Parts: sequence; C-alpha cells; structure tokens
Amino acid sequence: MFTIRAQFALVVLGIAIALLTRTLSRDKITFPHPQSVLANITLSHSEDAVSRLSQLIKHRTVSDSQSAESHARHPEQLRLAREHLQKSYPSIWKHLTVETVAEFSLLIRWQGSNTALNPVLFVSHLDVVPATEGDSSEWSRPPFGGDIHDNFIWGRGAMDLKFMVIALLEAVTHLLESGWTKPERTLYLAFGHDEEVGGDLGAGAMASLLASRGVTLDFVVDEGGPILVDGLPSLLRTPTQIALVGTAEKGYNSILANVSGQGGHAMTPPTDHSTVPAIMSSLVQSVDQTPPTPQLVPPVTHFMQALAPACPNPFLRFILRHCENRLFGPLLARLLTLSSPNTAAVARTTVGVTRMNTGSADNVLPDSGSVMFNFRLLPGHTLDYPLQYLRNHLGKFSSRIRLQQVGGQKAREATPVSSPSSEQFKIVARAIYETVQPKQGIVAAPHLMTGASDSRHYLDITANGVYRFFPLFMNLTAGDVSRVHGIDERIKVDDFLQAIKVYIRMIQLACGDRNGSSVQ
Repeated sequence: MFTIRAQFALVVLGIAIALLTRTLSRDKITFPHPQSVLANITLSHSEDAVSRLSQLIKHRTVSDSQSAESHARHPEQLRLAREHLQKSYPSIWKHLTVETVAEFSLLIRWQGSNTALNPVLFVSHLDVVPATEGDSSEWSRPPFGGDIHDNFIWGRGAMDLKFMVIALLEAVTHLLESGWTKPERTLYLAFGHDEEVGGDLGAGAMASLLASRGVTLDFVVDEGGPILVDGLPSLLRTPTQIALVGTAEKGYNSILANVSGQGGHAMTPPTDHSTVPAIMSSLVQSVDQTPPTPQLVPPVTHFMQALAPACPNPFLRFILRHCENRLFGPLLARLLTLSSPNTAAVARTTVGVTRMNTGSADNVLPDSGSVMFNFRLLPGHTLDYPLQYLRNHLGKFSSRIRLQQVGGQKAREATPVSSPSSEQFKIVARAIYETVQPKQGIVAAPHLMTGASDSRHYLDITANGVYRFFPLFMNLTAGDVSRVHGIDERIKVDDFLQAIKVYIRMIQLACGDRNGSSVQ
C-alpha cells in the first residue's frame, strides 16, 4: 500500500490528468507486443541438457578477490568445470575456436561467412558466490549438489549464472546439429571466471585480447533483467509478463568521511554535540533524511513508455507515455521513491552507509572516526556528484570533516544508454516474442540495472550497445529474487529448457542474414 504522501501525489496527478480528459478518451489500448509467429524449435537432448547443468553446479567455482591471486578460491574446480564442458560439447570444441584466457575464462568463436560484418558477443560467467554447506546450512538441498528434485535444478549457480552458460552451449550445439553450420556474422561466447568480484581478470582480459586483435563488436548480450512471470500488478493492474532488457547500468563510487575532534575522558563529555560520534551521527542522519533528489532519466523513461500499451487504466497509461513531461516526470519519480526500495533505486542516485568506525576503549572519547558512503549513480551524474552532495550535509562542523573519494578502480559513471529503438534491441525483443508467448501477454521493456555485469568491460569495443537480458523466469510474488545469491537457489527444468530456445532464436536473428530467410 502507498503511504499518505504517495496517495497525495496520486491526487495531484489525478487533478492534472483530469484537465486532459478529451485526449484520454481518444487514447486506445494496444496489445503489449507484436503478434509474432511462434518459432518452431524442438530440443532433441533435453534430459542431457538438464544433466549437464546439474553436473556444472556440482563444481564449487567460487570467486574470491581477497585471498586468491587468480580470483579463484578453488582453482581445481574451475579446471574440472572446463573439462566437463569440453566433454559435454565435443562438436563445439571440434568446429569452433575455443581459447582459455587468464587461466580459467573461456572465449569461443564461431567464425561467420561474412568477415565484413562486426561480430556479436554473448557474455556469461562460470563463477559463483559462496554458499554455506553442512549442518549449519539452511538450504533445502545441498548448495553444490546439483539435485534435480520437484522439477527444479537446485544449487548455487542455477540462476546466477551457470544456467546461461549451459543454455548458450546447448543453443550453439543445436544449431550445429541442425545444419546451421556457419553463421553469416561471427559469434563470440565469453565465459568469465570472476564476474562476482568485478571481472577484471576474466572479462577484462578477454576484452583486452579482442581489442588487441582489432575486433569491434556489433553488440553485446549479457546477463541482466529476467522475465517477470507475475508482471508488475501493482503498477499495471494486469498480469502481463515483463521481459526486462537492461540498456544501462548505474555508476558506482564510494566516499569516506574522515571526522576529527577532541578526545578525552568519557566521564566529562562536551555538551555541544561536538564529539566525533555525534558529528558522525549528525552527518548520517542528514543524508538519511535528505537523500538525492529523485528524477526520471533514460532508460527509466523508456521502461515506462514501453509498459504504457499494457496498462488498462487510461489515466495511468497516459502518465506512463508522457513520463518525460515536466509535470508528470517529477511527480512520478517521487511516487517511485515512496513505493519500495527497488523502485526508489531507479528513480534516484542512491547513497548507503556501509561502514562506521570510531573509538578504541569504552571510557575514552575518540578523537577520530570515519563513515563510508556508497553511491550508485544515475545516468548523467558524474563521479564528482557524491562529493558535491555530501558537502551540502557537513553542517556547522564542516571544518572537522574531510571527504575522500575511495572508489578506486571500481569508481565509474553509469554506462551509456543503449537505444531501445535500434535493430539490436529489436533482435533481442523479437527472440523473446517468438519463443515466449504466455496467455497473459509479454512486453520487452528497457531497464536500468542497479548492479553491474561483465558487459562493462566490452563497452569500448562495442559499436551498437549492450543489452543485458537473460531468459530467467522469476516470480516476484513468490520471492524468487531472494534466491539469487541467497538460500535455495534453483531453476525450474521447463524454464531452463525454454531459455535454450530463446538463445537459439536470438543467435539466429543476431548472426544470421538479418534480411533473409534465416531470420524468418
């Protein structure tokens, strides 16, 4: 339920919309996606595909940037995973070029017949985050067991992201076996081994290798937005499924606020709120009470405009279509910040306190302390924005606070926004529409990713954008989001097999003759 402030914002919107009734009366509902012909794709080795994913999950390919020089906590597990893939997909190792990069990452090239065309890259990763095992584990099934139970494949990596590795390899194998022996446009598959800790050694090395060879990519498809099988009923009031295609990622920066003051004995603390902990608390409270101003920017505006045709409410449909309007935009942005943390994250640059350090003894007033602020930047905000924002919150003790940018190599502005009107976006959307056709309809919508992916390493060698989408079917109402990096990660067998079909069609459309019969 919306808060009173949110309800007030809706009232204001309603008054504004009432002035546009005549326009609204002529605004007709359209079906949320083109009437596409369902692609005729029959998988011949479904059980084998499920077994291969199950086996890959059993390998504990945990990445670790703190204690492992190669970012691999168990290097032998990555080697075993690679051996498993080579044994499972002999036709790929025979007919395509497979390279091991940075010891553990895999770069696969399927040479196209027309070398004048820029290649297409599909990105995934082999590594996973840790999972608790043994008696202290809260998992229903062993996190590295790869169990197939109740029509689900269980284990760490089932959703993030081993299913995508296997689905892509299955798709390529299917195309090889069906006689599609040579695409017109070269296809690359890049499977990194340290995405979960930044991807510098895996994707970073593969991107550098491609750049050194003079490769310019047409576009990139990486992990990103899933398919929301229950849609967004709170927004659309309809069960239309939504395929989120990430066209940008938020930026990242961290600022350390170093606070100094006069220490002393704890039995005689000052009465003017000037202790280091008091100054730190005041700064944190100020930031918490006055977060960055909400605003709607692309691709969030693109997302709302894409959803508009699926919205049955004419008033809301009009707002979504005109979300860039000077009146509707700010009000809608404010409404998003009041709805939930997830929606607030796409409507503003966010700031979170991640660490507070001060004090050394329970009877001593500290003379120094620090607060770490982590920012996730909207497109359009520079790396200087966090410093500018925090300077406005220093208050009367500003002379005792020194701000230090500590984002290091992780600091980055938001990625460029890839076009939702491009041929490349339409290829991704068409593959979805021709393979996923639920009764309630589906719409492919541009999306702002609040996290990061390996795709950012390939931006400098990509001509026509990055599209961050994977055919992972998620039910928000059932809490599927919490399973990613959480407990009881799993993927439904039928959904995994459907993902293979999506990639088969996407590869056909991306690397076949885009004007010919191979993409019909």
